[in-house]
Parts: sequence; structure tokens; C-alpha cells
Amino acid sequence: MEVEVQGDFGAEGEPAKNVTYAAKVQAAATEAEIRDLMAHTDRVAEIQNTLRVKTPVTIDRVEAVVA
Repeated sequence: MEVEVQGDFGAEGEPAKNVTYAAKVQAAATEAEIRDLMAHTDRVAEIQNTLRVKTPVTIDRVEAVVA
């Protein structure tokens, strides 16, 4: 798995803005299964959900690599 995160940061103490991430997942599964797993993970992951209290976090790209 590879994850790339981007965001805009202002002054100290200000929350980040425009936070997006991209994920590349290689697994012994179908592409649909990998995409379903990533969608589920995006909904339940503690880091994203903690940030989402004040800052929208969106996944902008999923690359599924079938191994």
C-alpha cells in the first residue's frame, strides 16, 4: 500500500484545508474487491474521521493493482 496526502496549511494553530489523499493498493484480490475495501476503509479510518471533525478529507484517487 502507498498513500500520498496533500493539504494546505496556514498559520500555526489553524486547521489544514483542502486535504486529499491518494492510495495505491496491491493485493491478491479483484479490482472491485480492492476498491470496495478502500471505500470502506475511508469511511471507518480513525485518522480521516478525526480530521473530518473540522476539516473535510477526501480520497481523490484509488489505484488498484491486482497481484
